[in-house]
Amino acid sequence: MLHRQSWGDGRALIALHGLGLESTCFAGLGEILAPCGIRTVSVDLPGFGKTPAPGGPLTTVRSMAEPVVELARELGDPPLLLGMSLGGRVALEAALLAPDVFRGLVLVAPAMPRRYPRWTTEAARLLRPELAERIPIEAAWPLLKRMADTREADPGIAEDWFTRIAKRTIYYMSCPATRAAFVGAIRAMVSDPGVGPDGVWARLPGLAPPAAFVWGARDRMISPKLEGVVAKRLPGALHVRVPCAGHYQNGPHFRCHIEAMAEAAVQIDARTRRSRKGRGAEGEALTFACVAESEPDGVGVESAVSP
Repeated sequence: MLHRQSWGDGRALIALHGLGLESTCFAGLGEILAPCGIRTVSVDLPGFGKTPAPGGPLTTVRSMAEPVVELARELGDPPLLLGMSLGGRVALEAALLAPDVFRGLVLVAPAMPRRYPRWTTEAARLLRPELAERIPIEAAWPLLKRMADTREADPGIAEDWFTRIAKRTIYYMSCPATRAAFVGAIRAMVSDPGVGPDGVWARLPGLAPPAAFVWGARDRMISPKLEGVVAKRLPGALHVRVPCAGHYQNGPHFRCHIEAMAEAAVQIDARTRRSRKGRGAEGEALTFACVAESEPDGVGVESAVSP
């Protein structure tokens, strides 16, 4: 069972974190969505946070997605599903596996399959979760915890939940099971098929729930140029561009990033309501204005044009 925590009341949105993070990172997003009548249910993916690591075969994207599908069915009323980075790819897989249990998707810089240099794929094959478990650093846990607490106490990141949780990774890695989950997730992403009948790019046009993608123009991990690739295969998707945001450590622009996620969720929620009345959704792109240098109550959407 996936460990979860929630904020707000109303129709549910399941939120999936990126590699090395955990469910607390969506506290800020949950606070923004609560007044919109959306309940944010943030979960720890298998092996991260307080969710036990799965036993048995090596980790795959599908094995991470299946518990998310189970949670959605448990909730009853189809939830929205939001995922960031690794969580974005897991969210996409969950929706491809069980499109009927989700009412919509928000994918924030999802870790889509790509061509890695040969040395990268070879190195990933050598990474073994069981070897990661044997690294003898458990005794250093108290020191690592103090280091993480000191870094997290930086007042400059008090409101930046993604960066704060990332600072905890240094002591999370002192847990053998977490190290194994971390390595397993990396292997899963590197070996994730992009082409062929089982490849995600071939399956993407068949995605049934309405989807929004959030791209940071300063993202050096997941290229915002993927927007064009996605748009060709999924022309009905909404794209929200955040010119001032990177991947997830954004300093003063953290608020811009999560406001853009919240806007995407609200828009997709609205699309699901319109679709019940027979109004189809068309692809569009929104450029999200920086709210770090504007009125704190500003909505932040600068323009909306067809892609």
